[in-house]
Amino acid sequence: MKLSVFLRRAAWGVPVFVIAAAGLLTPAAADPDPSVDRLQVKRAAARIDALAERALRDHHLTPNGLADDATWARRTYLAIVGRIPTADEVRAYVRSKASDKSYELVDELLASRGHESHLFNWWADLLRTRSRMPRRVSGEPYIHWLKEAIANNRPYDEMVHELLTANGAVHERGNGATGYLMRDRNMPEDNMSNTIRLFLGSRVECAQCHNHPFDKWTQKQYFEMVAFTGGVRYAKNPRRDRRVQQLSKQAQDKWGRNGIRALRRTLEPMFVGIYGSGTGAARLPKDYQYEDAKPQDWVTAAPLFDPHVSLDTNLPDPSDLPRRIRNNPRRMKKALRRMRPGAIDSREAFAGWMISPQNERFATVIANRTWKRAFGRGLIEPIDDIKDDTKPVAPELMSYLGELMLELDYDLREFERTVYYSRLWRREAVVPADVPGNIADLRGPLLRRMTAEQAWDSLLTLVVEDLDDKLASPLTPRAEYVYNEYHKLATASDEEIMERTGRLVLRYTDPEEFRKQRRRQQQERRAEMQAKRRQARDLYRAFKRAERAGDEARLKKITEELRERGLQPPGSGAGRALRDLQRASDLQSPAPDGHLLRELGQSKRDLIEAGHSDPTVPQVLALLNSFLEQRLLTNRQALLTRSLNEARGGKQAVRTAFWAVLGRSPTDAERRMWQKDVARSRNAVQDLVWTLVNAHEFLFIQ
Repeated sequence: MKLSVFLRRAAWGVPVFVIAAAGLLTPAAADPDPSVDRLQVKRAAARIDALAERALRDHHLTPNGLADDATWARRTYLAIVGRIPTADEVRAYVRSKASDKSYELVDELLASRGHESHLFNWWADLLRTRSRMPRRVSGEPYIHWLKEAIANNRPYDEMVHELLTANGAVHERGNGATGYLMRDRNMPEDNMSNTIRLFLGSRVECAQCHNHPFDKWTQKQYFEMVAFTGGVRYAKNPRRDRRVQQLSKQAQDKWGRNGIRALRRTLEPMFVGIYGSGTGAARLPKDYQYEDAKPQDWVTAAPLFDPHVSLDTNLPDPSDLPRRIRNNPRRMKKALRRMRPGAIDSREAFAGWMISPQNERFATVIANRTWKRAFGRGLIEPIDDIKDDTKPVAPELMSYLGELMLELDYDLREFERTVYYSRLWRREAVVPADVPGNIADLRGPLLRRMTAEQAWDSLLTLVVEDLDDKLASPLTPRAEYVYNEYHKLATASDEEIMERTGRLVLRYTDPEEFRKQRRRQQQERRAEMQAKRRQARDLYRAFKRAERAGDEARLKKITEELRERGLQPPGSGAGRALRDLQRASDLQSPAPDGHLLRELGQSKRDLIEAGHSDPTVPQVLALLNSFLEQRLLTNRQALLTRSLNEARGGKQAVRTAFWAVLGRSPTDAERRMWQKDVARSRNAVQDLVWTLVNAHEFLFIQ
């Protein structure tokens, strides 16, 4: 165990000797040896296998046999990097004679950019990231924060703590975590319901309107949880800013009401954000009807789970205040701040309680979610509707996974490594039972369809060469633009702000003239870009020479120089044809309506994990008429098309198609059947690819 973890647990009052007795403490080596680290992971994986097999034996069941190398490699690529392996990648693994090749592949994939991309897709569904949020708020800083946290492998508990306590302007650089609360702007009750469901695995939203009909939670307890975020504001009041007051007077004198309206919209990005550390108090609804309190009574923050955990919140007692103040929400918030100025900080207390080692649910829920992500079904199902009488399908295994998550200090990458090192992960797939919670599902990973993002990225693997090398950095141009615009506004002079306001006034008073000016500005920007490109001709020529020579280092350096000038590197012939083909994590979040990703079941990101993998007729039509026809079958620059054109004879073409699409060699019967067709007509190769991509074997993870 890391010393920092040891000290933190001790600070929380966790008896360290108990942890040591459980065998979780290991002495730290002076110079870490990778082979020693791998040995520790293997031991933890063996413990997982032993507990899983014991649970199966208790029910007179045996685990499945081991999958063959090709099946395991394809499954592992899909699980860790979210795409099928290329033909070369899967063949290299199958042909390798190394005794530790499976561990080597897991380590390589977990350290890749592809893993970051795939993990982002999962987190984006959980945290409901959107490139565009309501009321002109950009979600790009939130997306940037998440991608950076994944790239840096930040511990899960640190991520959650920052999400729950983030403060500041939502568009300012460094404040991306505010997007979590901004996602439920002006809806603190909905945000608390999502928080409890996401991080503590329970659905308490029913208690927002009445005592929970299927669980023990009361409506009062629900609002005691909401009280932790009491007093949070989603924007500053610009009227309290002296400079804004002066600018408002100028705008009104010059343009009247339209001036005030335009100024507010101009300055809006400066004031929108999350503000307030939490008053620790919330008000019951007007229609509250239970005997333990009265309608509109104020309640103070208290946790739903593990109430014995002490919270150093120093919360005020609203009942000490006069009724005339308690009945006026605005006066009440002011009074709460005066009673304990700067000392309440209930959001910090809530976050501290959430990630406390004493709060066992926190580690259990993320361990169960990660297990389900790998194996297709959680040890606890449903994963986000845990009740007092809920029992894991394998209690000892679930308990160990929670302990392991704590031992790893919430390092999700190391937790994944342990799972993928297990023998259970190597076993043949299980056809899922009709109902969750069936011990038979523990015989191996579940047979299941790809997610929308896995299917899209796998299709790109057939088209784009070196797909993972083309991933964008966590700081995308979209996020950089938002930060720069905020900085320009924050540092703008009064004259510049009034100039911006005047342009917006024109939109209200003379829309036609406004559109003319917009067109002129666009023409000026295009002319400016053309001038920049002319000045960078030598760089573009050098880029082409480096591209022909395959000089990756030189290409990277020239690309950086071009981007410093605000220019993008040129695309090759293939690049121009495939410019819009990016991995799901690099596209707008979520993809726009009508995109194949959405047809494949990508979530709209309105609800937690709302994506689906169900087959639909529009999905098949979009796959056939749009992607396969336009991007693959008739695209001479597509990776698979080039490989097929280079194949010598029908036999090699058939083998190439099978290895690329299904990750295996064709059977003798398949080879004979397709080889005859390919010999008669070259178009039969396209028919073969179309058939394989639409086969269940392609879309399912075995």
